[in-house]
Amino acid sequence: MNPDVEILAPAGSFEAAVAAFEGGADAVYLGLSDFSARKAAKNFSKEEFLSLKTFAAREGKKIFAALNTVIKEDEIESALDCARFLYDAGVDAVILQDIGFAALLKKLFPDLPLHASTQMAVHTVEGVKFLKTQGCSRVVLSREVPFDLIAKIKKEVPDMELEVFVHGALCYSFSGLCLASGMVLGRSGNRGMCAQLCRSYYETEDGKKGYFFSCNDLEYKDFVQQLKFAGVDSFKIEGRMKSPEYVFHTSALYRAMLERSDYFDALKNSRICFARKATTAYFKNFSGNNLICGGYPGHRGVKTGVCEKKLKDRFFIKTKYSLGIHDGLLFFKNNDETKPFNCSVEEISSASGKNLKIVGDSSRVYVKTAELPEVGDEIYLVSSRSLERKKVNSGSFPQWKKNIFLSISIRDSRFIQLKSGSFSYESEEITVEKSENQNGFKDKFAEILKNSADSFYFSDKVTFDKNCENVFVVPSVLKKIRTDFYEKYADFCDVAFEEKKRVVLSLFSLPESGNITEIFSERALMNPDTDIPFFMPDDSETSLKTVSGFLTIPLLPLMKESEKYLNKINNLVAKNGDKKILVGLSNLGHLNFALEHLKDENIFFFIDFSLYIANRFSYSFFKDLLGEKLLFGYSWIEEKEDVPQLSPEIIPVSGFHPPLFVSAGCFERSNGFKKCAECGGKRSERILTNCGRVFKVVSKNCVTFMFMEQG
Repeated sequence: MNPDVEILAPAGSFEAAVAAFEGGADAVYLGLSDFSARKAAKNFSKEEFLSLKTFAAREGKKIFAALNTVIKEDEIESALDCARFLYDAGVDAVILQDIGFAALLKKLFPDLPLHASTQMAVHTVEGVKFLKTQGCSRVVLSREVPFDLIAKIKKEVPDMELEVFVHGALCYSFSGLCLASGMVLGRSGNRGMCAQLCRSYYETEDGKKGYFFSCNDLEYKDFVQQLKFAGVDSFKIEGRMKSPEYVFHTSALYRAMLERSDYFDALKNSRICFARKATTAYFKNFSGNNLICGGYPGHRGVKTGVCEKKLKDRFFIKTKYSLGIHDGLLFFKNNDETKPFNCSVEEISSASGKNLKIVGDSSRVYVKTAELPEVGDEIYLVSSRSLERKKVNSGSFPQWKKNIFLSISIRDSRFIQLKSGSFSYESEEITVEKSENQNGFKDKFAEILKNSADSFYFSDKVTFDKNCENVFVVPSVLKKIRTDFYEKYADFCDVAFEEKKRVVLSLFSLPESGNITEIFSERALMNPDTDIPFFMPDDSETSLKTVSGFLTIPLLPLMKESEKYLNKINNLVAKNGDKKILVGLSNLGHLNFALEHLKDENIFFFIDFSLYIANRFSYSFFKDLLGEKLLFGYSWIEEKEDVPQLSPEIIPVSGFHPPLFVSAGCFERSNGFKKCAECGGKRSERILTNCGRVFKVVSKNCVTFMFMEQG
């Protein structure tokens, strides 16, 4: 059991971060303006980050920064500069998706904690073990990992911190395996620009309509003690696009659940701020339960009553919860969820006609709104003025500065010398007078060095040489020395970082030639089954293809029974010892398997498209790991612009249309089209339309793939 479980809240803005801490969160996760998987959030300027760091340090809280996107080749240096700022600014960890970028950071900042983002699609013991060997201190597990597997992972890798999503929005696609927004609309979710096609309205070929991929919201409030007992280190709340009010009340909810205190108000208020229907999703089952809302996909708040009757321009209701002027309401005309109406409370009056501004729980009142519900319609409270928080100005918080160690001495009674680490500074010639006050110079200069004006650096860790006693220097001279020192120290740090960066970047080399035939650019040739580009757990060996002399085995990135699946591949490899075998690696959990087979002369590997090679450092990482056994990798498939050929071994994909997403939830079962007893894991297929686009959905072995039909 972990006695000190962390509550980790989203901070899409400075106000949301402060709200999270005040609501009971121990830490927040946030993004700067670049390289964040939530670009539509307000995100943080550097100045706001430094102000928040001051607040967090004072309160004993932590800040994690998300650099969790696919990073393109020409962005690497900018991303490293961003990471350097975060490191210098005292960030408690960075959250990463790009494995090559993670390897770079480990060399540049060895003591910077690295957290593996849920975008890495880590959901197996094997994946967690691998990331442990690569220096990650925490893994954010995929939302799809059920409780029994969470407990197993913690038991087998006890020294790896595990972060688990406990509340908020769910993606229908498996974590990190969605290409839909990028491939269809050019707005990649792996670049922080997801257009949420899963929240769209679709129609089947036989006329059924609905939000077939729009998930209910995750809510694990009733399982926090089980997760705590299993050793989970951090409870993560989703919602960097959500309001400060939502963040405050949801943080308060999970604080109350952890402390076993009353949580009713926090739950109600959290849902008023934002809530779809709640689900426990994958907690008990890797295929999920109650995943899809089907009807209305948006915020529905809390049910506060039913329209009992209508009178001219208002309706009568007995309110379950307090209601005030300008609060937001939602209802569905005739309780038809395809006909939602959002409206604001314009007036409230008692049964006797008295106008009211606010009424308490269980009040019987008339409510005037621009649109009226029908008698019997359920009324939902979706916003409340009473929950609004006071605005917070980041400028009212001082900006955090980096504290450095300094040693000070005086040379020849004319020069002041300051040293920090390997940097030495000597002032211009000054006048040093004798003084009867033994510590006067030291006390004054130490105070001046604490107040570093506009510099990012300051020092309250100063040691003085013996020759600094019984002397006096005019304070204005000391202030000038301070300013000059901090400027030159900053320049020194910049130069030192640029040189270290140059050296580290040069370590990641790429092959200049390859021995791969052009046929491998045709990824479609490896498909073991039409429109399923991976070798599935129940597929037979006969479904595999031989390509360019290799028996090719493209591994599935989603492994519900990873040990059983990898054992099957091991047996397949052993059985075909007389053949050349090419195994496609598509999840970090496959890499331990690859390492175990490096000595087998007949087995080789390629990096499949779902590991997102968008820069040379990612491929170099895999190449260093697997050596000559790695023959090639596919370049990041979402990028439709001309991508520079980084290496002959990084090849673009042609003639292939990848799945727009891979889901652990069965489409047929989740939408009530088929029961498991009818299916038995067999392949099923449906055609869907949306906004003039045509899609094919394939379900097989309790996994769903969606493809765009090519016209």
